[in-house]
This record gives sequence, C-alpha cells and structure tokens, in this order.
Amino acid sequence: MAIIGPVRLSRITVFAIYIVALGLTSLYGMLVLFDLDVTALKSSKPATGINTCAYTCKEARGDSAQIRLLERSTEPIAYVVGSSHGAKVVLPGQCVCVRAVVPAQSFDTETINQADMEEYEPVPGWPADSLIVDLVMQSSQNNAGTHDPLYIDARVTVSVDMRAVARNQNYNTHVYEGSAQLFDPGEYALDARIEFRNGQWNAEPGQFTPEFHETHMRTTLVTNALVQSTVHVERDLKHPTYLQRHQNLPLCTDGAASGRWIPEKNLPASWKQWQYMHPAEDRRVWVPYHCRLRRISHAEFVFHMSRSWPSVHWYGDSNSRRTLRPIVQAGQWCHTNNSMRLDCLCNDAPKDLFPSEWYARMPVPHWYRIHTQGVRRDEIYADLRLKEQPPTDPRPILDKDPIDNHTTYGHDYVPPGYRLRDDYFDLYYLFTRGTLDMQGRHWMRDITQEAIAPYPNANLVVFQMITWDVAFGSYSTFARSVELLARRLRNVYPHAQFVYRTGPYWCCRNAEDQQKKYSRLRFASFDAHARAVFRRVLSARIWDVSGPSSQRPPEVKRNPENMPCLSAHSRSELVHLDNQVFINMLVNK
Repeated sequence: MAIIGPVRLSRITVFAIYIVALGLTSLYGMLVLFDLDVTALKSSKPATGINTCAYTCKEARGDSAQIRLLERSTEPIAYVVGSSHGAKVVLPGQCVCVRAVVPAQSFDTETINQADMEEYEPVPGWPADSLIVDLVMQSSQNNAGTHDPLYIDARVTVSVDMRAVARNQNYNTHVYEGSAQLFDPGEYALDARIEFRNGQWNAEPGQFTPEFHETHMRTTLVTNALVQSTVHVERDLKHPTYLQRHQNLPLCTDGAASGRWIPEKNLPASWKQWQYMHPAEDRRVWVPYHCRLRRISHAEFVFHMSRSWPSVHWYGDSNSRRTLRPIVQAGQWCHTNNSMRLDCLCNDAPKDLFPSEWYARMPVPHWYRIHTQGVRRDEIYADLRLKEQPPTDPRPILDKDPIDNHTTYGHDYVPPGYRLRDDYFDLYYLFTRGTLDMQGRHWMRDITQEAIAPYPNANLVVFQMITWDVAFGSYSTFARSVELLARRLRNVYPHAQFVYRTGPYWCCRNAEDQQKKYSRLRFASFDAHARAVFRRVLSARIWDVSGPSSQRPPEVKRNPENMPCLSAHSRSELVHLDNQVFINMLVNK
C-alpha cells in the first residue's frame, strides 16, 4: 500500500486556490443578491425537527421579475412563495415562505381621520404596517384522497411573523416576508389582514389612539403562477410530530414550546384524560409539537414545589392575580360548567380573589401559604413566621397516580396518594405596574432587600409585566427601565432562579379605554425586548402565555364570545392552560 506524505504547495499555487475560492464566494453572493437559484451551490435538506426557517425566503425567491411587478400592485396582496425547495407540496417539518406587498396608502380628503394626520413611528426594528398572517388548515385530505380522522375540521393555524424586506421601495410600497414551519398533514390556505398602516399600531403617550380596523389582503392572482395561496403538507406516519405518535414524545420542560390546537373529539381513543390538557371553550386542546404536556393536579404541584421551590416571590399585575386564583384555591376556580360567570370571562376585581370576608383587611403585599388544599382561612392574616413546619410532608406517597378513562380528571382533582398529605410552599405576591410609577407603586421603591426582609428567602422569582407599559408608557423609556429592573432583581435575589411570564396575546379589537395604547404589535415588541433582557441578565426561563393564543384559528381569535374582555385578561379556560404550562415546566424532569 502506497503512503502519500504531506503535500507541499508553492506560494503561487496557494494564491491561485485563494483566488478561485474568493471567486466562488463572490459568485454565490451575486446569485443571492439578484435572487437567482442558489440551491445548486447550497443543499437544503428537509427539516425533521425544530427549525428556525432562517433561510427559507432566500431559497424560495422565485422569478424576481414577476415578483417586482407585484410590488407595483395597487392593492395589498399576500402569497405563499413555497417551501425551501420552491415547491407547493412540502414534507412535515419543512418551511414555507410568505411574502406580502402593501402599496402606498391613498387618502380621501372627505374620509381622512385624526390618526391619518399624525405621524407615528414603529418600534425600531419592527414593521411599519401591522399584518396578521396565518396559514390555516382547510382540509385533512391526503394524497390518496382520503381524510385523516385526526385532523378533520382541525383548522390547525400557524401564525407567520412578517418582517420588512429592505429592497425595491421605489414605489412607496412596503414588502414583507416571513417563514413558517409546518408539521401537520393537510392543505393550508393563507389568511392575511392589515390591522394598522404606517406605524399607527405604535401610538405613544400623547398621541391619538387609532381605531382598530382590519382589511383583508388578496391571496391569489390568476395572472401569476408564482402567487400561491395554499400549500400541502404530506402525511408521514413515522414523523415524530404526527399526532398518533404524540405520546412517544418527552415531557415538556420548556414553558415556550410551540404547538397547535386539535379538537378534543379527534384525539386518539387510547389517550387518557391526564395525558392531554383541558380543552378551551371551543373544545380544542393545546398539543405541543416536540414535547407532551400532562395534567398535573394542584396537590402534586404543591408537593414538588415544597421540595424544589418552597419559597416563591411573584411580581405582576392583574393578569398575575388572575393566574393565582386557581393556585390559592386548589384549582377550584371556574373549574366546573360555570364559565359564563363574569369573573371567569373577564372581571378581576381584587376582592374576587378570595371570599368577601377575607378581603376586608387584605394587606398588599401579601404572604400566602399554599397547601395541598389551597390557602387556609385561619392563615390568611396570620404571621406565618409563627407557624413554622417542614414544607414537605414526611410520609411517603404510596399511590402515585392511577388514572383511567373512567375517572374525571378535573381542575380540582386530587390523586389518591395525595389526599391525606399536607405539603405547602410560601408565595409572596406584590402587585406591580411594570416599569411605571403609578398609583403609589414603583419597582425602584418596592423591590429592595428591606422590602423582602420579613419574608422567606426566595428560591424562585416570577415576574410578569408589560401590560401597563404598553397601555400608558413609551417604548424608549420602557427599554431603558427594563435593563435597570433586571439588574435590580439580580442584586436583590442573587441566588434565585427567575421565570419571566410573557405579556398576554392581544388581537383584533380595541381596548375598553382609548387612553390605553393596546395593539398586537405593541404587545409583541415590548414583550420581545423584555424577554431578551431577562434572558441575558437573569438567565430567566420563559413562560409564554401568548404563544398558544396566537395559534388559535382566525374565527376563534375574532369571536367576541371567546374574547369577551376588552382589557387584557384571558378567559378562565386559558388561565388554567397557562398554569398547566407553568406547572409542567417546573415539575417535569
């Protein structure tokens, strides 16, 4: 066998190789610049797992000449460019590119309103126009012409975040692109609407608050074959995200796992109640793509908290107070078929958190002791420092959790092994208004070593914000304050773990008070900045309560019975789901 030794290259040869490599790099750059097909130079394998779809739109450009014609359109249009291979049919886990073209807005002097006469600036890095774009499953029909019973009438919805494309703005036309990763088999159609134009979604303090009004965008164009409004995802029975295989996935430990809504009636008959979440008011169930959620009883939650997180400090506004209702009442809040009660739909007056006789002398902030059976009446005003006992009941759990389909696993269910236990964890809660100094409360005064000294040292700190900042604050002030707030939290809680609870999902309506500057993108932009800061400064885990709501079908998002609250509160069904995501994140290993 011949052995080849090290190859020595002359300086001229090395220089020649460098020139060739530089030429190939420049060639690739020119191809991308002129929107030509680069798949011959760069392979694009079908995605099988989590994919950010970062290069999807670059690899699915299509015919640039025809696309530029669209940019001269006189009406808004949105369309599916295709998958990363430029095809209309994709495999599960592949990505598609969506492009939107929004022409310049013309004004009629007779119908011009106050908002049209003001100048609005979008949050830096965010689009001028607020577009709500969804890919919605229309049919579960497969290549053989039959329907998959797991997805019949599912209306699986995948929201698409649109970003501005910095090119071809010569016609005062705004061009946007976004990508989406599709998993569930079926045919999807585009639902695209304009909410606000020219930065009007970001009304700052002192500016007129524009009225919410949606405009449907065209999604088909018969004169251009590149303009597609549908995309078909093939069925792969072996793909890990196929619904029949869901119970093979690991348990969720991520509080921001992506997923979809599936009608409860479609779920496999072999699934037991504890293996999936309680359905929302439309009887759809939230099912993550890459992990599985299980129903965890309040009693099991308290047991695990007593061992791992016996002291929790919680900061937040009325959305947090609403979240705490099921926790302090051991799941017994809006847990039966009475969801049309006002407090289940929207109302969140502080006195409704407990029975009226408890509220008369309720101090704020307050220290709650959360037992297996919830908060005890005799402890609500007591000095809990005088009631010291180990948080975890020393008795072993003999009966883990035998649940079958003949047992109703409701929000107030207590598994047999926990019914005689007395575990607890302590929860210190302070109502805050984000970064704002309003109505006597401000984080710079309230979050100090002196303020928390009377309470048990925190193992876990939960922080929820942005609702008040979005309503009444300016983005620039908020961005500076969040940084200072995160550093303060690190100094006050040097040994605690942090959870950042996102802001709520806001869609498709006006606030009840025009002084509140609510809009979908304003919530999203404020939240994105806070998430990034809390991750960077505090290594915070993210508890995403907006993600599931953003993936609901378009008709559900806009149904006033499903979104009865003109404030930023969620219905009780979604509150229970949000809590289960949080509990799974903390309990599952």
